[in-house]
Amino acid sequence: MNAKPVRLRVALRFPANRMAEKDFVDVKALLSELTLGEKVDLLAGQGSFRMTGLDKHGIPALIMPSPMMPSATGMGATFNTELIHKIGSLLGEEAKHRGVHVLLAPTLCLQRSPLIGRGFEAFGEDPFLSGTLGAHYINGVQEHGVGTSVKHYAAHDQSDNSIEDNVVMTERTLREVHMLPFQLALRGSDPWTIMTSYNKINGIHVSEDPLLMKEILREEWGYKGLVMSDWFGTYSTSEAINAGLDLEMPGPTDWRGKCLSIAVNTRKVTQATVDQSVENVLNLINKCKAGEVSGKPPQSDTPEQRALIRQLVAESVVLLKNDKERLPIKNPEKLKYGLIGDHVKNPSLCGGGSAEVEPYYGITPYEAIKEVVGEENITYTPGCNSFRFSPIIKGHRTPDDKTEGWHVDIFAEDPEENKDSKAIVSVTAEKQLVDTPESYHSTLPTKFYVKANSKYTIPESGSLKFGFSTSGKGKFYIDGKEVIDQWTSQLPKTDSTPCFNRVCMEKFYEGNFEKGQVLDLQVVQVNENVSGGVGTAQTLVGRVGIFELYDEDQGIKDAVEVAKKVDVPIVITGLSSDFEYEGSDRKHLRLPGRVDELIGAVLEANPNAIIITQSGLPIEMPWVSQASTLLHAWFGGQECGHGMSDVLFGKVNPSGRLSLTFPKSIKHTPAYLTFSKADYDIVYGEGVFIGHRYYEMVDREPLFYFGHGLSYSTFTYSNLNVPKEFESSVDHQMQVSVDVTNKGQYSGPEVVQLYIHQAASTLQRPIRELKAFNKVYLDVDETKKVDLTLDKYSVSVWDQETHKWKAEAGTYTVILASSSNPKDEIQRADFVLNETFYWKGL
Repeated sequence: MNAKPVRLRVALRFPANRMAEKDFVDVKALLSELTLGEKVDLLAGQGSFRMTGLDKHGIPALIMPSPMMPSATGMGATFNTELIHKIGSLLGEEAKHRGVHVLLAPTLCLQRSPLIGRGFEAFGEDPFLSGTLGAHYINGVQEHGVGTSVKHYAAHDQSDNSIEDNVVMTERTLREVHMLPFQLALRGSDPWTIMTSYNKINGIHVSEDPLLMKEILREEWGYKGLVMSDWFGTYSTSEAINAGLDLEMPGPTDWRGKCLSIAVNTRKVTQATVDQSVENVLNLINKCKAGEVSGKPPQSDTPEQRALIRQLVAESVVLLKNDKERLPIKNPEKLKYGLIGDHVKNPSLCGGGSAEVEPYYGITPYEAIKEVVGEENITYTPGCNSFRFSPIIKGHRTPDDKTEGWHVDIFAEDPEENKDSKAIVSVTAEKQLVDTPESYHSTLPTKFYVKANSKYTIPESGSLKFGFSTSGKGKFYIDGKEVIDQWTSQLPKTDSTPCFNRVCMEKFYEGNFEKGQVLDLQVVQVNENVSGGVGTAQTLVGRVGIFELYDEDQGIKDAVEVAKKVDVPIVITGLSSDFEYEGSDRKHLRLPGRVDELIGAVLEANPNAIIITQSGLPIEMPWVSQASTLLHAWFGGQECGHGMSDVLFGKVNPSGRLSLTFPKSIKHTPAYLTFSKADYDIVYGEGVFIGHRYYEMVDREPLFYFGHGLSYSTFTYSNLNVPKEFESSVDHQMQVSVDVTNKGQYSGPEVVQLYIHQAASTLQRPIRELKAFNKVYLDVDETKKVDLTLDKYSVSVWDQETHKWKAEAGTYTVILASSSNPKDEIQRADFVLNETFYWKGL
């Protein structure tokens, strides 16, 4: 893949000339100077990724554009707090390099169902894992003077039109599960901003809920930072700001501005409330200014950063099965390889939506394996397609041949009817034709037209199929001939679509083309009849895809023949941003198209085939009993191929552990009956038994347990030391230790997982709950003492009668295990809490 610049989509940035002044805002003094109108202006966005500034008072605007990494579920699979801190630090450096001041991450919501479209954005299904990694991520970013925005507070667990969702759950479920990651993150870090979720919780939208934002976040947890809405996630004026929502995003405002001025004048909102939100905005500005550095900014895309990302990807890869110990591959240069699957050359780097960006580069598995074994030892065949939408066209260039992408002209009138019309703005778009026009031009008319032109050179002779979809009305031309009409009619929308589920259903054009043939491509659009979803009536996006017409029957036969002839057949396939993206949830866990058929056929032809799957969330594997060697590689980011290759050939000893439970069937999941809407209510019927907690409780064995992951080494545990008593004090911390020895033939890391069990509780509790973990690197025959800390969180449940955390007197069991699977228990020991105590806060 060719190098491309990273596009930072989600961040806050000051204009360079204003930030260079380095003058701090005297918040208290300025509050007395600002008029009500000026204060109101500060409390809403100015555009899609911009906060309002007041030049008169030296208050700069803030711009919101985030670099790409492996999916957060892959980060969660590392179980490595130190590495996640370093990755946060890298992102902080990247943000500073680009003048960005607040990164809108991390996501701390939990995946109560594996179907959620944007679940790949969060670390995992366990609240302790998510909150702990979140704190280290935040601290890593913010040590560079760059802020974070923790999201989506709280329980944003479905993507399909989530603004209408009313999440219904008990107070205990809310506190112990869905708010706990945020609580743990705030205990271990101080994020500059927090972003509210779209949905309601128990009947009230989060962005206007005083219980969640005032009583819990501000008063109980003592949070002093800024609270902003998610994009278009503000639904009221008085209710939202009175509840503690400081900032409406994006702009132009719907609920602040004149509406807020009227609310103040009619005393629905007090001046003091406005002043507090303005103070939070100004404090954020001061933090951003303090983070500025003089002189040359940090470098980006350095060899050190590339190496760190490569380490992250390799540590995220989970070795699920190695029954015949085929891995690591020994003497790799002496073997012949069959690389099968379209992910070999087109791997999934990221899920879709606001988290999807263009990387500096992307290493494919084909390229990475070729570096080790040589191209002469590789036979490649795709087998079958695994995409859902036509793959976005690549390699097209602007008509002047200066850059890859489309030359886009935006008009106030129809350029086809008036050939003399002048473009009001012209831009270059690499991927989508036009997405948020405000980012190109701040004064677009209510109705506007787009004409986009590009040239595409046919790489190989054959039959090709073009796909085109648009959020407004559009036409697609090849060499001046209209070949796809989305202007006069569009297909009924029977399924989710790309681009936040905004565009219409695709229409297609097929043709035969010769290698080297240069096509003139053109798209014409108007923002009429824009489909719903995340966005506004101003938003216009068009999508052009292309793929080769492929005989999949023959493709699977070819894959079988390759698997029979080579020494090492490797199938690499899975999901992509076609299936996991913001704005739409999956309907099932199956792999797309004929992929399962392909894998089954290859395994039948050669049972020694290595299977590598990619997805952000769990998938079904009907062929799993046939596979003796199986790895899961998530969405791998720009070092995707190297991460797989490093594990395959033993450069890295695999240490990834599943951050989510992989079920055998969607029907086996805890939220199966309630991951849907009944009169817009989503009932969290599983209660506190989310993820791995559920499977042991109902004695149902999943496909792979949370925390599962194999190594090329064998580790032994000894000398478990657990104090006999836990002091009845909110400040008490208890140290547990164990000696871990590497008895294998390979150096590498081991993940020590500590679960807590309380047999005699007045409340029904999960049989085991993750309460500590540590990752330790061990050379062959090396032994290290591993320390783990337990505290008040480790022994507490939420008591709905007192509305406090309750640490209940009794006997607790420390369980050391290699996963949440009861069969993977290694050692256990008991301790006693003699006296019950209650607590609140962090």
